[in-house]
Amino acid sequence: MSGSSAKASNRISLNRVLLSIAIGAFFLTVNLNEELLFEKILVLQLVLSIPLLLTSTLAYSKVGYRRKFQKWNGMGWLTFALGYAFLLNVIGILLAKTSGITISIIFFASSWFLAIAYSLVDISYDRAVIRERIYKDLLFILVQVFLGLFVALNIY
Repeated sequence: MSGSSAKASNRISLNRVLLSIAIGAFFLTVNLNEELLFEKILVLQLVLSIPLLLTSTLAYSKVGYRRKFQKWNGMGWLTFALGYAFLLNVIGILLAKTSGITISIIFFASSWFLAIAYSLVDISYDRAVIRERIYKDLLFILVQVFLGLFVALNIY
């Protein structure tokens, strides 16, 4: 299996798990506390995470067998990053509504800390990825701050 095929396969497996979580979170929210569905930004991110992660899966499937796959790889990454951030935002917002803002802030802060730690490890192996890691982490953290943390804090 080539490097791009293995990458595609791994990303598709990860997306499959995240899609299951997103769909499960949607149905749990509907069945356990449907008042949360009136939180429009929460519902919007929850329902958008599903097609974003699905599109990422489809794009990464192209990476596995196309000779030219850079655009598919970029699309797969962008839709994954947004879908993943939205899904984590939903969890953080639900934590704020059910367990309190402190737990929600800890959740968001730990996701940022771990994203940065992941990037530092990646950079330690290949310094050429520093610019890429900064862009990726910046997008992830900004989406989480503006559409996750600020919503949890009722600043929106």
